[in-house]
Amino acid sequence: MRIAVLNPMFGKDFTKSARWFARSRGRVQRHPDYLATATAVLEEAGHEIFFMDCQAKNMPTPEVIENHLKDFKPDMVVYQATTPSIFADIEAVRLCKEAVGGIHVLVGPHVSAEPESTLRASVGIVDAVTRHEYDYILRDLASGMDIKEVRGLSWLDGEQYVENPDMPYIEDLDELPYPAWHHLDMNDYMDGAKLFPFVTQITARGCRYRCSYCQIPQVMNGHSYRPHSVKRVVDEMEYNMKIIPGLKEIMFEDDTLTMRVARDRLRELCEEIISRNLKISWSANARVDLNDLDTLRLMKKSGCRMLCVGFEFGNQQILNNVKKGTTVDQMYTFAENAAKAKIRIHGCFMVGGPDETRETALETIKMSKELAIDTAQFTAVVAYPGTSYYDWAEKTGALIPKDWREWVTEDFEQASTVDLPTLSKEELNELVDLGLKQFYLRPAQMWRMFRNISSWSDVKAKAHGLSSFVGYFRSNGKDNFVGFTGNN
Repeated sequence: MRIAVLNPMFGKDFTKSARWFARSRGRVQRHPDYLATATAVLEEAGHEIFFMDCQAKNMPTPEVIENHLKDFKPDMVVYQATTPSIFADIEAVRLCKEAVGGIHVLVGPHVSAEPESTLRASVGIVDAVTRHEYDYILRDLASGMDIKEVRGLSWLDGEQYVENPDMPYIEDLDELPYPAWHHLDMNDYMDGAKLFPFVTQITARGCRYRCSYCQIPQVMNGHSYRPHSVKRVVDEMEYNMKIIPGLKEIMFEDDTLTMRVARDRLRELCEEIISRNLKISWSANARVDLNDLDTLRLMKKSGCRMLCVGFEFGNQQILNNVKKGTTVDQMYTFAENAAKAKIRIHGCFMVGGPDETRETALETIKMSKELAIDTAQFTAVVAYPGTSYYDWAEKTGALIPKDWREWVTEDFEQASTVDLPTLSKEELNELVDLGLKQFYLRPAQMWRMFRNISSWSDVKAKAHGLSSFVGYFRSNGKDNFVGFTGNN
């Protein structure tokens, strides 16, 4: 079968493959790693593949159809969809279906959480949507199996919504092939917090933690922790280094590489990287309950340059309200130990948890400036469908949008989706901007970032970050920084 795999464009510089679907303030573009793995599964099964990340190239659907799809003549087209872009994704299906015919399937967190509403909104245009992990669902469908028999699919039989039985989660991830990066241009992906060029790598699926706002475990991969073997992870690192010219960094994009149940595996991974003498920097998502200085130093020795850390809130009650499972004290200890190990920290902070007030949000901003960290991002908590945070917001009347398009601003920027009794949407957005300004516009922070520049890749990453920071505020009419820097 000839299969086209597309990540359709929504808005300029929009990000459809990150955890927050928006045009990020840092103008980050992340690799479509899950989509690339599913593509590799299809390719391994013998199908001819055309794979394009149209969003990363800012290439609209009509251009893709004219320059690529009509020549390729696919039998099936797979599309990555998100909550804010869902109507645009359905329109992309309509245009492609009219142009080339065939079977058309949507995948991703939004359609997994909202399969019936997606199908009904498409009024017969979309043939089916997948639920949860879709690697083997697509493989079965492409094999010629009847749509009625493919586990994990939802579809419409006339006006009747049909939900086939779930596809079991993949227990042995080592069965999966390496992602089909050979179809993509690594120059399309930038992130000011990472060395360029970089690539993402997923070493495990599933997360045992229950953070109320986190969509991937709740909607896609579940809470059962399923890791690749250490050998397979390092084999894939070597493969990435071989096929990607000048690769500077690998980002382990697991929900969290450092969860408690995986600490022994983490140390084994570091030892294996060291034993193979791999000369590559790596980064990862981490939790603040990793306070073992010896482990952090081992990570550094194996090439760990940076950790992306979910501090989230500086108030313990708000942390408890979102079921984070960490403490404020752990945050300070972790940051101190990471600094001792000489590992850079990119801190993730949020506003908008249940019972959030301006005072608790300011505690978070204050903490961000007190921690020994290098870079930071601030966002309002977004109520994505399928999460318990979404259910809470809907039940309490805090949820604002009445249309999926309203999950981002008219300029495709991140925005709050809730009005809390104590904080309006506008106040939440203002607090996000305040956090960014107070964190970055400090002489001490500017000096820290300048001092950390150690290579030309660092220069390019920091230049991208600075340009994105200034561009975000200017594009939103917020270019007057005076009066917003607060106490240093």
